[in-house]
Amino acid sequence: MSLNVIHAKCEKAAADDPSLPRNAYLVTYVVEDKITYDIVMADGRVDIFDEYWDKYKEGLQTIDYAKGNVKPSLWNKKATPPEKKVKRKKK
Repeated sequence: MSLNVIHAKCEKAAADDPSLPRNAYLVTYVVEDKITYDIVMADGRVDIFDEYWDKYKEGLQTIDYAKGNVKPSLWNKKATPPEKKVKRKKK
């Protein structure tokens, strides 16, 4: 089971960001009579449901897709700098 919380207790509009991974979900739940949103990355809804049901029980409302367009394996990777070519003098 792999669950990665990208944004905790954020606004609902944060899920409209296309730079999120494709497997990102918007989780809606209620804490102390206040609707709260999390953006999480997981392999499937079952993993998210298990984690949030254990924490919030009846407060869990919905699990919807976020609007991410980035391939999960490429998301949040830093670009590697190109190697410098060594020029050698001719004899």
